[in-house]
Amino acid sequence: MKVSELARHAGVSPAAVRFYEAEGILPSPARSPNGYRDYGEADLCRLRLLVSLRGLGLELSECGRLAELCRSGQCEVMERQLLKRVGERREAVAKARAELDHLDQELQQLQRGLSQGQRSLPVICADERRLVHAS
Repeated sequence: MKVSELARHAGVSPAAVRFYEAEGILPSPARSPNGYRDYGEADLCRLRLLVSLRGLGLELSECGRLAELCRSGQCEVMERQLLKRVGERREAVAKARAELDHLDQELQQLQRGLSQGQRSLPVICADERRLVHAS
């Protein structure tokens, strides 16, 4: 299949396919006599795996390494490593969620105060170029 067909089946752009190939995480396919890339089902499976791994927030190089483990018949090794990385990603997501919740609380408090006419932030006075804390 041509690059456009592969891309369509994997849900990415042809440019993304070429990028993955240029980065070395998608092997260069055979070429047809007219020079077009000729991808097979194995390429589609690998590309779908890469897209899924990227969707988990893994680095591109790590996605390539994990996909290569599976391609070389070491799928159990890949699954163990992926399980560990998924746990790490979930911890990072939980931390980010907590930080966002804290930020949201601060924004709600500020919004409430400002809507009631309170100045609850330090304000820079443009004319005097000095910091004033208006509470």
